Amino acid sequence: MVRNLTVPLDVGDQAGMNRIRVFFLLYIALLMVGCSPKFSSLLSESWSENYSLAAYGAEASHPEINDGNMRTWGITRSPDRVYSITFPEEKKLSRIAVYSGNVIDYELFCWDREAGKWKLVDDASRARVRKIVNYERLKFEMLQFDHRLNLKTDKIKLQVKRAESDGITTTRTPGKNDRIIGSRIETIGTGRSSIHITLYDVFVEGPASIREIEAYGHMEKPE
Repeated sequence: MVRNLTVPLDVGDQAGMNRIRVFFLLYIALLMVGCSPKFSSLLSESWSENYSLAAYGAEASHPEINDGNMRTWGITRSPDRVYSITFPEEKKLSRIAVYSGNVIDYELFCWDREAGKWKLVDDASRARVRKIVNYERLKFEMLQFDHRLNLKTDKIKLQVKRAESDGITTTRTPGKNDRIIGSRIETIGTGRSSIHITLYDVFVEGPASIREIEAYGHMEKPE
């Protein structure tokens, strides 16, 4: 019969092993902090209150997008699918988070007071995007677009470019302002009685919805 024999470490050996483990973990942590500025910043950064909330004096084009309630959403329709939030004074913004109802592409603007016009600062394709499922036990899915910025403004605006409700329709008589994305000629009938008609594929904008737009300043944690 073969027995497995283990030789217990004495107290000195155990203490030595514990010190080795601690030094190893500290070494790994220092490597991560030293080699990764992003990792280091995550350890020290925090965010201000949500400047966009109506409770802090901000005014929105649609009150549903800054009421702090994900159960509500602001709806816009073509041709004016725009959302805006005005702060009571200029704010230094480092982060803007957009919680979408059905919007999948948009452009983000801030108001340039010196130039007296809107300035394009970002768009959906450059945001960090993640899908949130069952938000706070609510049975729905939504997309969160997270923008990291460095700007000072008293107004922000979101211009919708694409929503899940958008589609394509075919017509023989497009309108003057219709967005034609394709055309083709089709033949009806045969022989001498046949006729040729031109059909146009028109991009149709459906209703767009946004649940919340949040805006934060960047704050360093005290050392």
